[in-house]
Amino acid sequence: MTESWGVALVVLTAVLVGAAIPVLVQLRSTLRAVETTLQRSGARLDEAMGATVAAAGRIDALVVRLESGGRIEQLVDGVAAASRMVNQLRDTVRVASAVGAAVGPAVAAAVHAFREDREVATPAPLRAVEGDSGAVPPEPGKQAIS
Repeated sequence: MTESWGVALVVLTAVLVGAAIPVLVQLRSTLRAVETTLQRSGARLDEAMGATVAAAGRIDALVVRLESGGRIEQLVDGVAAASRMVNQLRDTVRVASAVGAAVGPAVAAAVHAFREDREVATPAPLRAVEGDSGAVPPEPGKQAIS
C-alpha cells in the first residue's frame, strides 16, 4: 500500500511540474516584455515628471504674484466681463438667426417671383419646324397636356 502511495505521489508531482513549466515560460516572457517597456518609457517618464514639476512651479509663482499684487480681483472681474460679453454675443446671434429664419424665405420667394415675371415678360422666339401644323408653342414654364 505504501508503494502505491509513493507511485501516486510521483505521478502527481510529475503532472504538476508538467503543467507548471509552460506557465513559468510564459511568465518569464511576460516579465521580459514588461522590463523592456519600463526601460524604454523610464526616460520619457522622467522628462514628463520634470515638465510637470516645472509647470507647477510656474503656476505657483503666478499665483503668488497675483495674490501679492491684489490682482486676483482684477482677474476675476476680467473673466466675469468676458463671460458677460459672450452671453451678449450669444443673445445677438440668437436674434439674428431668428430674423434670418423669418426673412430668408420671404427673400427667396421675392427672387423666385421676380424671375417668373421676367420670363413671362420676354416672349420666346417662334421657330419654324418642318411639317409645322401652325400650332402655337406652349408658354415657357407651362407644360402641354397630351
